[in-house]
Amino acid sequence: MCYNKAEKNLLGSVFIIFSLVSCAGLAKPSPFSPVYVTDTAQFTLLPASEIEKPVDGAQRLTGAFGSQKFVLEAWVRADESGIDMDFYNSLGAGMGSFSFNDTAVSLNSPVFPQNLKAEYLAADFQFCFYKPHALQRALEIAGLAFEISQGNDNGANTETRSITAGKETVIEIKKTENQIRYANLLRGYSYLLEGAF
Repeated sequence: MCYNKAEKNLLGSVFIIFSLVSCAGLAKPSPFSPVYVTDTAQFTLLPASEIEKPVDGAQRLTGAFGSQKFVLEAWVRADESGIDMDFYNSLGAGMGSFSFNDTAVSLNSPVFPQNLKAEYLAADFQFCFYKPHALQRALEIAGLAFEISQGNDNGANTETRSITAGKETVIEIKKTENQIRYANLLRGYSYLLEGAF
């Protein structure tokens, strides 16, 4: 089939427009390594804008990784621009830092296991503090279920967040006004965050 010059120009323009529209519809790749919630289910970190409400204040972080336990004081600042944490020991000496925004994530602290990727600490924080509907969407893409329920524990209003793979609960988070208990039941570690949320 032969086309004249005007028809060729028109076809070329249509092709360019189609290409641009197709590329615009593609998801932007994440700059972060995927977080394996299970051995096969990958969670992609959410943008900072999905935080449920800002956090700014002192927290006490008690962690347990197998037989290793630690207690840190932390100053946590988190909002729609990202997450920043500074860690201190009980004497006020600096024990490292963590930061996350939409383009970079870093963890520098001798307290956490050396092989812990910063993305995993960011994911743990997001599971606790980010918007439920955003978490639900992202976890469903990974083949996981996210559920949230409200209750009462010794007179305190409690929010329970759970992430499940099939019938197995992988992560359970219990939140009150001044305490968050995070338990990764699959990997065998937990955090207790105490402060005002």
